[in-house]
Amino acid sequence: MIEVSADELRANLKNYLQQVEQGKVLVITRRGKTIARFLPAKENIGTDFNNESGEVTIIWGGKPLSPWEPVAVNKGPVLVSDLVIQERR
Repeated sequence: MIEVSADELRANLKNYLQQVEQGKVLVITRRGKTIARFLPAKENIGTDFNNESGEVTIIWGGKPLSPWEPVAVNKGPVLVSDLVIQERR
């Protein structure tokens, strides 16, 4: 892990990005406090924007994630959000 000030990062960005590409974690500080971290990208996590349907496929561990299914489906005449709004009045 490399700790660097925001000013130092700005002055030597190319050098620090090369170190991140090599697998090092970069911690950026301002006035001694951490404000950000640069982590190397993992190749087995990504997204596929190239399908013709316009849908996005999320890739995790080299395999596409299955489509998300809702955990609960509202079967009553009143939405939960409407009940919350009524309770706040």
